[in-house]
Amino acid sequence: MKFKRLINKSKETRRKYEYYLGLGYSEHAAKVLSVVTYGDEKLVFLVKQLGRKNVVEELYAWLHERKEETPGEAIEAFYEEKHPRPEYEEERLLGCSGAGIMPCVSAPVRAASRRVAAKKAAPSLAVKENVVMCCEACEEIPPWMADEVDSELMEALSTDSYEPIEEKDAKNVFTSPTSTFRMTTSNASMGIVFNQIRSGRRVNMDEVRIEEVLNYFDYEAEAPEDAKFAICTELMEKKGNKKILFIDAQAAREKKEHQNIILLLDTSGSMDDDNEVTQEAVATVFSKLKAGDRISLVTYSTKDHTWLKGFEIKDSRSKEELMGIVLGIEITGCTYGSAGIEKAYAIGEKFYKPDWNNQVILITDGDLNFGITDKHGLKGLIEEKKKSNLFLSVIGAGLYNYKDDNLEVLSKHGNGTYCVVNNLDDVDESVNRRFIALTNIVAKDVKAQVEFNPRFVKSYRLLGYENRQLNHEDFKNDKVISEPYGSGGHGIALYELEMNEEESPTASSDLKYQKPVLTNSDELGSVSIRFKEPLSDKSSQIETAVYNTNHSTQNIRLAYFLYCLSEKLRGSDKLDEYDEQFLDVMITSEFYKNFSGANKEKLEMLMDAFKHNAF
Repeated sequence: MKFKRLINKSKETRRKYEYYLGLGYSEHAAKVLSVVTYGDEKLVFLVKQLGRKNVVEELYAWLHERKEETPGEAIEAFYEEKHPRPEYEEERLLGCSGAGIMPCVSAPVRAASRRVAAKKAAPSLAVKENVVMCCEACEEIPPWMADEVDSELMEALSTDSYEPIEEKDAKNVFTSPTSTFRMTTSNASMGIVFNQIRSGRRVNMDEVRIEEVLNYFDYEAEAPEDAKFAICTELMEKKGNKKILFIDAQAAREKKEHQNIILLLDTSGSMDDDNEVTQEAVATVFSKLKAGDRISLVTYSTKDHTWLKGFEIKDSRSKEELMGIVLGIEITGCTYGSAGIEKAYAIGEKFYKPDWNNQVILITDGDLNFGITDKHGLKGLIEEKKKSNLFLSVIGAGLYNYKDDNLEVLSKHGNGTYCVVNNLDDVDESVNRRFIALTNIVAKDVKAQVEFNPRFVKSYRLLGYENRQLNHEDFKNDKVISEPYGSGGHGIALYELEMNEEESPTASSDLKYQKPVLTNSDELGSVSIRFKEPLSDKSSQIETAVYNTNHSTQNIRLAYFLYCLSEKLRGSDKLDEYDEQFLDVMITSEFYKNFSGANKEKLEMLMDAFKHNAF
């Protein structure tokens, strides 16, 4: 088998090969990993025959000697030679990838299938009464169905779930002088949006969390060196008596000397279509480990399985040994996620080191259909587990069966970060480039409170953060949890302000700008950030003033542009005439190409979708 021909067959394969090389894998390992993906039972069978030692090298040598055109053909031929089961494939095509009872597809699935099949007049889309969909508790869409039917049917079958978003109106400063919310560094929503666009699916409002779209991009700000947080603000004239306020809360860069990572991998049947991107994410995590670090590997489907316990990294070859283990893992069964979480935390506690980074990293589509499955139960489980001082970060992957609402609960209450990956670009951005933020938590329960001076501001509207807003009194209540910050992470907030044309009356209050003696202050407002150290239950607080002086850089223009795009993605009616004009100028003039670095590539993808009427 000619590896060079295989790798150069497509730009995608070539890119994967170069990516694995860039992570530090050997040439042989990069070649194997770019053309072979874990999860298939036939590959698992081959790995067992090769002896499970030096798997990557053994697999390279074995493929090199084969006469077939592709690894898939070679593995299939070997499997049939050594393990013939002539009736198996027909059973599997109609059956469940898991074990146990296999009832028929639900009535809605059959109805949707027939409806689209009739419309398209395509016999291949007909779903018979005896087609089954995994075990009794599952609602997973079989991978064979996702491969063979069109997007309209898959939309009808989709079981994605998101927390609903209800957009907020502006608030009057005199009656609501403070705006309080859970600050976040999450960028998961942007990963979801990119995935929808790539797959040609409609983007819905609940998928577009504006603050997470803003967080996905880079801003020019210096991380604090002798403080936990730095707050940067900018103010830009909008039109008439309106202005845009930009806030960037940037965390310090901190990194523990050693890592104790427990990688928890969902290997249930619904992850079958995501095995390629999952393999890339796993390989990236392994590549970041250095000598002395410890890694554990736990998988879960119908049952959980422990592959590694506290494996100590010796040298650069260790990561290839680890990837050899991954290639011997099969994707099959239902999703007993709570059991996997229990096992991962138990192992993490065993190898816990107080001065290390102790982190569980969960890779999943969030579809939990065995054990604890509801959000309330998951919240209780992870709240209990975080008492061990282990942090849980989530890497989400999936399409048509993605449970974003579950993953938000797990990451928020597990004191970890959350990102979404569905192709190599996502992995490179959110796992490779931001690995230190993903794994090194520097603060938890981070909250923001902005107080506006009624002398200048008549009303305000926080753009985004609909599901993260808090009451005024929650800010100083340490029992009200918030979200964590990873090392060097940033959280962006954007406000639309309506300015006063004449001075507003004040009332007696303990708030800063409601006291008559300070009413004439030149401060437009103040921004406060409250947080806890990772292993502390006591909060600290910092504050900075915002002055009524326009000061704008590329940062605020980028954030405002992204806000306007986000509202378009949502199909919202919140954009006014000036917003529409600003967006039109940015796009028609292609000014967005002036944004530097990685921002340009990300924006060009959004613009391509915009110009083709994707939203």
